[in-house]
Amino acid sequence: MKCSVKIAVLLCGIVAAFVSCDDDSDGVGEKQATRKASQEATYLLYMVGQNNLSSCLDENVKDLMAGYEASDVDANILVYADLNAAPELYLLEKDRNGNVQKTTVKTYPDQYSVDPEVMHAVLTEVFANYPATRRGVTFSSHADGSLYHSNTAGKRAFGDEGSDEGSGHYTMNVTDLREALSDCPYLDVIMFDACMMGSVETAYELKDCARYFLAAPNSVIASGFPYDEMLVDLVRMDAEGLSRTGQAYMDYYRSNDVEWDDFASICVTDLSCMDSLALYMDSLFQSPLVQARPAYLDRADLQHFENGYALYDFGEWVDSLGGDNPYAAKVRAVLDKAVVYEAHGEYASCSNYPYYLTIPIKEGAYCGLNTYVPSRYPFYLERDQMNFFTTLRWYRDAGFWRSGFYNCFESQDGGE
Repeated sequence: MKCSVKIAVLLCGIVAAFVSCDDDSDGVGEKQATRKASQEATYLLYMVGQNNLSSCLDENVKDLMAGYEASDVDANILVYADLNAAPELYLLEKDRNGNVQKTTVKTYPDQYSVDPEVMHAVLTEVFANYPATRRGVTFSSHADGSLYHSNTAGKRAFGDEGSDEGSGHYTMNVTDLREALSDCPYLDVIMFDACMMGSVETAYELKDCARYFLAAPNSVIASGFPYDEMLVDLVRMDAEGLSRTGQAYMDYYRSNDVEWDDFASICVTDLSCMDSLALYMDSLFQSPLVQARPAYLDRADLQHFENGYALYDFGEWVDSLGGDNPYAAKVRAVLDKAVVYEAHGEYASCSNYPYYLTIPIKEGAYCGLNTYVPSRYPFYLERDQMNFFTTLRWYRDAGFWRSGFYNCFESQDGGE
């Protein structure tokens, strides 16, 4: 999800713990099937842009085409673009001269691309029709990380689709994302060109769907990732290639002449480590002292990532929660292994107006992943968020249910 910063600014197991379309008469269909099967990778850019990001997403497609044309990438490159009433699926192909053309593979009926069934159908069809050794997807739109929002037609984590009927904006939460990706082919990478999706909660929900997870813990600039500069590395879909992808994102915004966009941050996570991370978190929460501590933690002391959002650095939160408990160090060790690449600017956020950098990132207070940290007094303003949190797999598997500060919200109305 690309967040409000983009809107206003641009307007445009446990294993890791112990080791770690039909053939046609002239034969075109058959030739195409042979070509597809020979590809090393299939990469899909899934864009939800019936919102104020549509022009930015259109530029992203042009950049993707430019990057493909300038490279010798051996891959199926596809774009699902929901920028108008009728979403379309494009295949980027090179002609005999190496020029990239955008071919419309399919035009869909007007549909909500943030509906888990719709997303699941698109992903399943793409990876079935374009088989390859490696598979990856980038989700691009607005987003709010793993947070719950009761004032939308959906509970927004990812996506923002305006309703023609004027009934609101349609979105999906992190559990919807997990549902959409379940039973799809296993992916080598899930990437979010969208704000604040780099959270430990989201990573855990998607741990069984992909090997690597690339996302930002804070806002992503509206113009998004430099697809022309990073495509070659992205389609490698391994730790080294994805680290270079993240570095390309950081370099792009550090090297331009604009100062307010220097809040860029990024993280690449090895999802095979998430079971181990939850295991040691659960062990940490078995301590009565740790169970009681959330009620006394002042989140104002933690590294904050975004104005108006209760998202904080996961690593620093673990340190504050665990104190000298030996399992806090074990959580940190697995986290260090899980995060294969992270980088950040000097600041974590940017104000909407007059565009100045805010929230300095403290030395040693950035692990790459954010986490939701509730207020010490969440009984009114954050009741729905706390209740929704108890529906996440991370809440159950990582032992939060052991703490009375959290489990008292399990029986409350709200959430899903």
